[in-house]
Amino acid sequence: MYMVLCFDRAWLTSKEAFSIYAPCMYQPTFDDFVAQMEEYLGDPSVKIFVCENEGEKAGILVMKEDGSEAEILGIAVRKDQRKKGLGKEMIYQVMEAAGLKKITAQTDDDAIGFYRSSGFEAERVVIEYPDGSTVRYNCVLYNESSKFATED
Repeated sequence: MYMVLCFDRAWLTSKEAFSIYAPCMYQPTFDDFVAQMEEYLGDPSVKIFVCENEGEKAGILVMKEDGSEAEILGIAVRKDQRKKGLGKEMIYQVMEAAGLKKITAQTDDDAIGFYRSSGFEAERVVIEYPDGSTVRYNCVLYNESSKFATED
């Protein structure tokens, strides 16, 4: 498994990329997805990484960098590649390669287990909206170099 910084607009706005990334968006249409990717591609602080595993594109990680810190805007692994540690490894590889000291994310009940199992600390917050409240989690992971040591 390896990660590459992806600038391929045609692929990033393709049906294949949509099939991988859509699960980390809220009920997206293909047009919603394309608009989101175009927005990311137009923001120089946003980096889009693609995970390749066994010769196929298996995951996408989108993050917004700010110096030695970054926020995960979205992370998704192809359905048939889940539960193999790829998401966790994607985060670790990007964090090390970019020299990040801290990475944050905000998530919901569906993904909090993933973040916790990847070493993130999580704080539960309740966000109030006009039509009700929702539970979210503010997650943070600090770079402790021994934590990111991986075997080839």
